[in-house]
Amino acid sequence: MEPQRRGRPVLVGCPDARPPAYQAVLGLDRAGMLDRFVTASYYDPGRPLHRAARRVAPRAFGRVERILMRRHDPAIPAGRVISVPSVDLAIRLESRAEEPTVKRALAKARTAWFDRRLARVVARRLPAAVLAFSDVASGVTLPLCRRLGIPTVLSMVHGEVREELEVLAREQAAWPELFPLYLGDGTLDRDELDWLHMRRLRDLALASRILVPSQHIADELARHGTPRGKLRVIPYAADTSRFVPVAKGEEDGDRDGSSCVFLFAGGVCQRKGIGYLLRAWAQVRRPGWRLQLVGEPPADPGPLRPLLEAEGVEVLGRVGHAEMPARMAAADVFVFPSLFEGSAVVTYEALACGLPSIVTAAAGSVVRDGVEGLVVPPSDVDALVARMARLGEDRGLRARMAAAARARALEFDWPRYHDSVAAAMDEAEAGAAEDGHTPVHPRSPMRPHRIAASARTS
Repeated sequence: MEPQRRGRPVLVGCPDARPPAYQAVLGLDRAGMLDRFVTASYYDPGRPLHRAARRVAPRAFGRVERILMRRHDPAIPAGRVISVPSVDLAIRLESRAEEPTVKRALAKARTAWFDRRLARVVARRLPAAVLAFSDVASGVTLPLCRRLGIPTVLSMVHGEVREELEVLAREQAAWPELFPLYLGDGTLDRDELDWLHMRRLRDLALASRILVPSQHIADELARHGTPRGKLRVIPYAADTSRFVPVAKGEEDGDRDGSSCVFLFAGGVCQRKGIGYLLRAWAQVRRPGWRLQLVGEPPADPGPLRPLLEAEGVEVLGRVGHAEMPARMAAADVFVFPSLFEGSAVVTYEALACGLPSIVTAAAGSVVRDGVEGLVVPPSDVDALVARMARLGEDRGLRARMAAAARARALEFDWPRYHDSVAAAMDEAEAGAAEDGHTPVHPRSPMRPHRIAASARTS
């Protein structure tokens, strides 16, 4: 059945497979508003070549296909996807480059290439509006949309860049020996970061509307001068059918109620607050308590090594997509003391599994302090110790918060996100009309060749 169109077509641009991007595309398609989705690699299992490979070498191709399926969603109409796979090739080369100047050049080249390609699609298709995710459109696409009168909505997937500069300065002063692990094994190239921050500030200036995933980010943007009228808070979600609670009790080895499993999931790096968490664990650990870390630790953890090897710490490494719901649901408390985020989807998944959560406001979670969990200031070891002790020792409190956590997750499911994104795009188009902008009508016969040329050469 063809979806009922509620607005004119929207073009979406995001090179990676982050869930909010795919879910935004799904929501717009279901609302009858999707024109095209411009991304990097995208796998279409229905193509004749892929069907033939599946018949000729089912086992060998099956192994490859499991990887390819990470860039596919069966509900997204493949015919609406425009793929730019060269972006992923550049990212692979970038990850292997050792010289910072080479890595930086590759990052700038693939960002500019995707931006120009997105602009060419805009010039050719003339959508009613453009939804661009962070870091992909500020050089060419957003300026082109301004010239054409096409309203643009930025989906901001990171925190406020000036807040990150404050975090970096604070961390370098407070714990300099751990500062090199701010990104784990990733290199903190300050020149590249400055370039990225400039693009992000340009995103903010050029976009008609800005979608942010947490109130914390909205407040930070407003603190640094972004008009609140441009901001719309649309939290992310979890797949509440995959991430579900499990019953816990004596069968799990907790006969006297003294055990407690704290779970952290994410990059094992200082940006996620891992050093503060491990320091807190050294003070709060009890017999029968465990701290599980899901995520690949740095190859050289440096000053973190003795903390990672402490009693009760279980470094689980990477956990597969299929295994993650069961691994998460088996824990008792989720701990995520991030220093800087957009909005970590893992925090929603923890809620869906019925886990009371200890988070910072910067984590971008929808956890309410004292209801579904406890909110702590970033970089605060004493606060982490106190909250972990409180939840670890009070099984009744954990049970009450667990029930509230699951209920909270059900309020923030992906269908709610779909509706919110579609409504934001409707609002952007209506706002452009009210402001007196007259967008070039989609499919208009008036398509000046100079528009396409501008997109190619800008």
